[in-house]
Amino acid sequence: MARMKRNVGIYNLHMRAMGGGEKLALVLAEHLSLTNDVSLFCAEPLDKSKLGNFFGVDLSRIRINPLDNPGPVPKLLGRLRRDSTATVSQDHYQQLRKLDLDVFINNSYGSELLSPAPHGLFMCMFPHSTTQPKRAVIDSYSTVVAISQYSAEWVRRRWQRDTHVIYPPCDDMGPSTPKEKMILNVGRFLADSNEDERHHKSQGVLLNTFKQMTELHREGWTLHFAGSRGGDTTFADSLVRSAQGFPVFFHFNSPREELRQLYRKAAIYWHATGFGFQTDSYPGKQEHFGITTVEAMSAAAVPVVYASGGQTEIVTNEVDGFCWNDLDQLSAYTQRLANDAELRRRLGQQAVIASRRFSRETFGEAIDRLMLKILEAPNAQALA
Repeated sequence: MARMKRNVGIYNLHMRAMGGGEKLALVLAEHLSLTNDVSLFCAEPLDKSKLGNFFGVDLSRIRINPLDNPGPVPKLLGRLRRDSTATVSQDHYQQLRKLDLDVFINNSYGSELLSPAPHGLFMCMFPHSTTQPKRAVIDSYSTVVAISQYSAEWVRRRWQRDTHVIYPPCDDMGPSTPKEKMILNVGRFLADSNEDERHHKSQGVLLNTFKQMTELHREGWTLHFAGSRGGDTTFADSLVRSAQGFPVFFHFNSPREELRQLYRKAAIYWHATGFGFQTDSYPGKQEHFGITTVEAMSAAAVPVVYASGGQTEIVTNEVDGFCWNDLDQLSAYTQRLANDAELRRRLGQQAVIASRRFSRETFGEAIDRLMLKILEAPNAQALA
């Protein structure tokens, strides 16, 4: 007898950010829609075709359901209480409770939404501040999933919850083409701030480092930045001005195939998220996992990454890349790779092998095992 389809809801209010969390939500929706009825609950109408093309997912079986926003009176009360997030969450909870969902997956960063279904899964990129979500909120979910051991450790510290660790789904961007003298960095162009929750990609650090590596310029090496540029382009524009006169190139909002070609051509991949901020003081500023690092490795680009957060779970120093602690090390490792084609080839091959641990297939299998465990457990029972 065929297994009964479950009614599964996935919740993400940040889909227009087009980042790693949003990719995870869509790959998750695509996978679960093979055997379940899946709805994606979001803040506003979405273009299925645009999302599908950008992230390489099939959304044909998925219902996109924008939720109504609170009316003017609840919004005003929320602003007066300085708790507008809770106001939105309460309103969405009332809407979702009416839908008789079997499983609810909260994939929305900073959410204070109680689970509106008997089986709730909180998919945590990184646990937001120490005082939120309220205890009742996190306890309403039977399961918390962290995207890395790094995030899992901070869930234990901040929320006092054990987690399942399921690494995000990463695409294979290979096979590699003949490598060029090219260094690549991929990440959203978001201005920095001192807030721990502001996840800055530190492109300015990498640009300034490269500008000082004049020997690389003479040898024909170039630096390429790729990533999404949102409504406020001030930061991105400042990088472009600073790069004038140097062999530096920008690829804003690149189509998927163009990004794939950049990965395939790049010999070296740079990553600096978290640099300049102490982990214990600013844990949210570190790289929570690092999907772009895995994608670069899958195309045999040798990763040279800041040794913090989830990056050290991806890259093994001097085996499939390099992990640096200061800018002198970043420069030294890069110069070493630039001077040694055989080292680039060997580490690139190892990087491809290492990247396979984080495939979409591995992610899907882990989700299936967890879903089976969730559905077999009593309602509201927390799963370790």
